[in-house]
Amino acid sequence: MRIEVRAATLDDVEGIVAVAVQAWEKGFRGIVPAEIDAREAWAPDRLRARLRDDGVARAVAEVGGRIVGFVTFGASRDRDAGRRTGEIWALNVHPDLWRHGVGRALVQHALDELRRLRFKEVSLWTLADSERARAFYAACGFRPDGAEQRRRALGSPLEVRYRLGLRPLTPQFAPKALKNR
Repeated sequence: MRIEVRAATLDDVEGIVAVAVQAWEKGFRGIVPAEIDAREAWAPDRLRARLRDDGVARAVAEVGGRIVGFVTFGASRDRDAGRRTGEIWALNVHPDLWRHGVGRALVQHALDELRRLRFKEVSLWTLADSERARAFYAACGFRPDGAEQRRRALGSPLEVRYRLGLRPLTPQFAPKALKNR
């Protein structure tokens, strides 16, 4: 299976929404209260507005020309974050392709871009009760830092913060796209 990661565009909204709703409904079942509607949270008009925000980077993963995942990232939104702390804001993969490398490809893309922008570390928030997500982020090298929060928009389940230090790019390890510049 060939996974292609590229920058997301406004033309990708419907594909992103489809992935987000499927991932939410399967991944958050039993964690986020049932009255929190994934279709409302990921309404196309709201997503289009978010995609127009210049402070947010976003990418999609495609398999066979079909969007199967997406990631959004940028500077950390946390009050206690330093200037050089980036954040993965959202990561969703269609449940049919969980454990097929799509999430890892999207995380790697986000880390490469944040490193290129000279961020020194990256944080992310995930649901404390999502063992699958926590195991995935740990496998990607992230570690919990002890911070916790609850967001009303998600029905207030406990979230935990994970962190990863970024090594500077060196020519030997730079992504191909950056080596050729």
